[in-house]
Amino acid sequence: MCLRAFFVPAGRTRPVGTTATARAGALVPVARAKPPQPPRRPTPPKSPRRTPSRPNATDHRQMTSQLPPISFVRDLVEPHESRRALARSAIAGSSVRVARGAYVEASVHASLSARERYLLRVRAVAATRRSRPVVSHWSAAAIHNLPILGGWPDSVHTTITPTSGGRSRGDVVKHIAALGDTDVVDIDGVLVTSVARTVVDLAAALPFREAVVVVDRALLVDRFGRRAPMTDRVSLERCWASRGVFRGFARAKSAIEFGEDRAESPLESVSRVSMRVIGCPRPLLQVPHSDAEGLIGEPDFYWPDFNAVGEADGKAKYLDASLRNGRTAEQVLMDEKYREDRLRALPRAFARWGWEVGVDPARLRSRLQRLGLPTGAPW
Repeated sequence: MCLRAFFVPAGRTRPVGTTATARAGALVPVARAKPPQPPRRPTPPKSPRRTPSRPNATDHRQMTSQLPPISFVRDLVEPHESRRALARSAIAGSSVRVARGAYVEASVHASLSARERYLLRVRAVAATRRSRPVVSHWSAAAIHNLPILGGWPDSVHTTITPTSGGRSRGDVVKHIAALGDTDVVDIDGVLVTSVARTVVDLAAALPFREAVVVVDRALLVDRFGRRAPMTDRVSLERCWASRGVFRGFARAKSAIEFGEDRAESPLESVSRVSMRVIGCPRPLLQVPHSDAEGLIGEPDFYWPDFNAVGEADGKAKYLDASLRNGRTAEQVLMDEKYREDRLRALPRAFARWGWEVGVDPARLRSRLQRLGLPTGAPW
């Protein structure tokens, strides 16, 4: 069976209507020639279609670093027999059906992260619709690499305008809402809601804690200059205001107002929400601390009136190689211990916690009260 693979390298964008050309040395399957078609009757010209804006070089909007090619049933030379062969391979476990009429090798699929698997489904659904859908909400978050607590959904989410018609079916959820000229971007040939629109949509749909995680990540200003911010508060507020009154608009506004551009991890965001619940004093984020040896670091939370610092550390700091800067997990642990000792010697009251404490206001209250922080005051 002859398959034509659908694959666009990461980060590459092209105007709507263009096609990718084969690279030198690449194998290009030859499709069966189509029979000659009778000439079509001329059609009246259509009104100009809005062209989605495209990301610039500093954006983080990308499908993924490298996704495997997808085999589409529509591209088979012998569709009837080959369709049955693909179905048999999926039943046998040698391939995985990622969407209707779209398959990926099982061994390759198993090697992907949860987000990459979901991106495959998003890409497959986008490529098999009769008209190009606008991917939105959780699906847009996966493309923009925004964090989602609790895992990725099974369905692909899209947004359609009120006059488009259609309804949610199977593995595709359709949200009905107006889309502005700046609300849609083209990423790797897929129409996606912009970062600002995606954040506003999710802030309106998610519980407050999960919404803050998304808002914080979008606003983050990397203190090391490794990447540009994905958006800013003014853009979020402008996008929110442009939608008028919509379902969840008050919830979205609260999450946007609570968002911070210095929260560097989902655990820090979740911890701030728990602090708000227990009513402890508002902390300063990422404030530099130094001693006679020089800069110690920027603790996640600092309460200058109580001479106390707090660190929200998940396992990623120690287990994710991309965050260790070439160090082993043991070296990271020793460096963190030395850093903590220097902070305590300033002197500073010090507390460290992980996810099990950060998500539980009662447990975090106990931890912060041992630092001498009062609780019970509304933010």
